Amino acid sequence: MSENKYFGYAGQILEVNLSTSKFKNIPLKKKWIDLYVGGVGYATRLLYDLIDKSTDPLSPENPIIVMTGPFTGIVATAPKTAIVSRSPLTGFLGKTINGGSFGIALKKAGYDGVIIRGKAKSPTYISIINGEVKLNDASRLWGMGVFETCNKIKNELGDQKVRIAAIGPAGENLVKISSIISDERRVFGRTGLGAVMGSKMVKAIAVKGNMRIELADDKKLLELNKKYLASAHQTPRGGALKAYGTGGGVVSFAQMGNLPIKNWAQGSWPDAEKISSQTMMQKYKLGEGMKACGDEIFCSIQCERRIKMEHEKYGTSVGKGPEYETIAALGSMLLVNEIEAIIKANDLCDDLGLDTISTGSVIAWAMEAYEKGILTESDIGFKLNWGESEAIMKIIPLIAYKKGIGQLLSEGVKCASSKIGKGSEKFAVHSKGLELPMHNPRLFHTMGLVYAFSNIGASHLQGLAMFAERGVLQPEFGITEVPKDVSSKVKAVIIGQNLCNLIDSLGICKFGVYGIVDFSHFVEAFNSVTGRNETKESLLKIGERIWYLERLLNIKLGLKPEDDSLPYRITNESVPDGAAKGLTFPVGTYFPPFYEAREIDPKTGCVSEKKIKELNLDI
Repeated sequence: MSENKYFGYAGQILEVNLSTSKFKNIPLKKKWIDLYVGGVGYATRLLYDLIDKSTDPLSPENPIIVMTGPFTGIVATAPKTAIVSRSPLTGFLGKTINGGSFGIALKKAGYDGVIIRGKAKSPTYISIINGEVKLNDASRLWGMGVFETCNKIKNELGDQKVRIAAIGPAGENLVKISSIISDERRVFGRTGLGAVMGSKMVKAIAVKGNMRIELADDKKLLELNKKYLASAHQTPRGGALKAYGTGGGVVSFAQMGNLPIKNWAQGSWPDAEKISSQTMMQKYKLGEGMKACGDEIFCSIQCERRIKMEHEKYGTSVGKGPEYETIAALGSMLLVNEIEAIIKANDLCDDLGLDTISTGSVIAWAMEAYEKGILTESDIGFKLNWGESEAIMKIIPLIAYKKGIGQLLSEGVKCASSKIGKGSEKFAVHSKGLELPMHNPRLFHTMGLVYAFSNIGASHLQGLAMFAERGVLQPEFGITEVPKDVSSKVKAVIIGQNLCNLIDSLGICKFGVYGIVDFSHFVEAFNSVTGRNETKESLLKIGERIWYLERLLNIKLGLKPEDDSLPYRITNESVPDGAAKGLTFPVGTYFPPFYEAREIDPKTGCVSEKKIKELNLDI
């Protein structure tokens, strides 16, 4: 094995310079593998050296970096791939994670990651087939939806097993809430990185290969994978995900006060059951109804819902059904009580290349502005009343094509509300410019801290400490009981942030970790893959290092303490009914102890030099 080859890695990153049409293979750095593992950690370390405060997110100078982890496609329940860049939506770190087979195919093609720099002269798609890299003309694909684009590329390359990540019209039109979608409809959803890809005139990346990744101990890893696959779906949480997917929680979340309703202004809603996965699967289940998020992935949970809908009003939909975040964003947030309308809206967003969380949130903001008379029918072009699914079907394409009112909404709720004003800022629900996911921080205070201090803006997947408040404990990390006081909640958040960054750097699906297995299983897997001798504590320390690296990058990009925030609606307004009635998030109670625990100066937002030295951050 050469000095640039490492167990669990392909050993190199491809750099594509679109401006010069040149390619370069860059060996992995051992120091960075040791410090940041791979995935999000390694990609963010690359990004740190390539951008600064002056870098326009939609300029050729802003790179987009795709990166797999050492577990990607190798360890059971590890299908994940990361993309990072400077976000055009927030101006800070843009980060998004995707499941499915795309990252597996990239590693088999001979690369751990891809750095895309510059800007192509005309629409282009990048193909990486068994180490052979080409820039292909995509002029005929420009303007197409994601679904047709992926089919056309597969036919052109003569291989239906090629894996593709593509943008739709939203990314082409530089919509700041646009996504990158794979041919398997797995989504690089958040922070608007579809627009970065569009700004570079890149329509898609197509990958395939048959390279074998060398492991330190194949036999041991095989045993661990078999053990995991035999038990994961038999745990209570694994079984629930296998039965109904994430949307199975809609009704229980409504009952406990976690489901966001009517742009976070309403506390109860009698129609929650109508839009649940249970209802969807009862009406439209396809075959066995479940699928792992990638044919080549080791996963016995299989939380993707497979559906077939043939509906007089909403047409035909076959394949991947909407997950919880989408059901809530395009359903309860808008008071849409037809699961068929949500399925159709989800299809539209995936094909056009839009983030469903941000899209649902910005439409909810517009509906409330319309209700309050801040936006009028003449502004919008049609009525935009709560629950009107026909209006939603009209407005989603307008956002993707930046036409009419869609031009305003394509900027996201922070920018849209600042342009409109008239008090609409108070019901623009975001943090750092990224719209809130569908879990209530008034009810679960850990989630409020996760949203406020996520380095990409509001994201439930950057901490997941809400699980601890719901009784999904992590005794291996010292969370042995439900956190009830401020200090125990802050502790749970910090552990969750560190763990989620580690998970995103390894390439694991978070569903395969939380409430499924003691993390010692993945420590054994890590050592079997890499030949290293890590512990739970040392791996969690890597996750901590990555969280601070992201924080320091944001400071470099202009982050101030006031950016660590929650929306007015969450901190100053409560819902009038339901289980969360009367609750708000008390910023003054939680923010100071969090800053103290993280060794961050609340006046400047900067990290202490002591912490930087302790973590050996090489910046």
